[in-house]
Formats: sequence, C-alpha cells, structure tokens
Amino acid sequence: MRLRRLGLQVSTLRKTENEGGSVLKFPQPCRAHDGCRCCIYAQRPRYCREFECVLLKNAAAGRTTQSEALKIIDRAKERAEKVRQLLIELGDQDKELPLGARFHRMRRRIERGQLDETKADLYGRLTLAVHELNLIVSQAFYPGTDE
Repeated sequence: MRLRRLGLQVSTLRKTENEGGSVLKFPQPCRAHDGCRCCIYAQRPRYCREFECVLLKNAAAGRTTQSEALKIIDRAKERAEKVRQLLIELGDQDKELPLGARFHRMRRRIERGQLDETKADLYGRLTLAVHELNLIVSQAFYPGTDE
C-alpha cells in the first residue's frame, strides 16, 4: 500500500451501513509532518489534498476575520514552540517525531525514573503546555461542531 510505503501507519475505519465500504485513516498528528511542512507533500493522500481546517472554513465563510485567524495561528505556533522547548529542557532532542509522540515518550521516561524537583516542575509545565496546545488545535483547526 502506497501510504505504508511512505511511512504512514494506516488503519481501516468502517463506514456506516448507509455509506457502505470502509475508509483508510492514519493517526494524528501525522508522522509525515515535520512541524512546519509535509514531508510527503507531492504524494500526500487525497484526504490531505482535500482537507480544510475549521479555521480556514470559518475565515472563508466570513465567520472569522483574516486578522483573527492569523492571531489564532500565531497562538498555536507559540504553544507548540513552548512544548518543543520544554521537551528539550527535559532532554528530548528528537525533532523527527511529532510533539504528541515525544510527549508520550517523555511521560513514560518520567514514570520509570526518579524525579527531582526541577524535572517535576518542568514536566508539570510540559503537561500543561501540551494540554493548552491540544485545546487550541481541537477548537480552532479540527472539524467538529463549528462546521
């Protein structure tokens, strides 16, 4: 399968009886996204080619101004950068993995090891930063009730 050859983990989601068949999907955040661009852009799946985030749809429909949309994007980028910096402070230098995967790996490391006060504080700040990033991403970018 082409997506697997591109390095994406793929699973099958069954459609409802009315829709019939099934559709392929892959977990998010996407492994092909390096933080600011798609590494497989020319070969990206149809879903990615057709995807429009909620923020883009709201801006196109006039429900959000361009200025407001840019502020939301800047806030999301700032929150992602905060997560990156905290991961680095905790010793995770791996820029190949998505932030969510890096956070979960760090959580497992923290759970297995002894925490001094400094690491405990950093990990608490990281957990909060990841939560804040997830909130803005889920509210502003992913399809949901705002459509």
